[in-house]
Amino acid sequence: MTARCRYGTNGYLRTSSPPPGFTLIEILVVLAILGLALSIVAGFAPMGRSALDLAAATDTLTNTLRLARVQAITRQQPVLFTLPAGGQGYAVDGTARALPNDVNASMDRAAIRFTPDGSSSGGTIRLTGGGRVRWLRVEWLTGRVSASEPR
Repeated sequence: MTARCRYGTNGYLRTSSPPPGFTLIEILVVLAILGLALSIVAGFAPMGRSALDLAAATDTLTNTLRLARVQAITRQQPVLFTLPAGGQGYAVDGTARALPNDVNASMDRAAIRFTPDGSSSGGTIRLTGGGRVRWLRVEWLTGRVSASEPR
């Protein structure tokens, strides 16, 4: 049996095209590139769990302080915010709440008191966790609450 050669319309010998798909070498090269890219991206991960816990605690305390101010205004009676010893939680009018385990809180005074006219005794709360620090400040005249990171 003899093989037949076929010639194309241009007069040259026509060869068959390779079968469709990828070779093993092509697949390994692509996997190596993806692995390298993934290791680079993973190295630049901005936050770990403790940093996320600190961010969540900052948001929670900021909103809690703002709510305490609003409650003082609407109830027409003072509302007291305190940090129990150890810095693992906080209390609003005696109702205790917990912070995440790796977040600690400290305050520059014993308590922050919100009054019915919207003002407060003022104060600064320092939150630490995951090697990071966040500050919550309560203005005494307006009761305004703001959060910031040290520079």
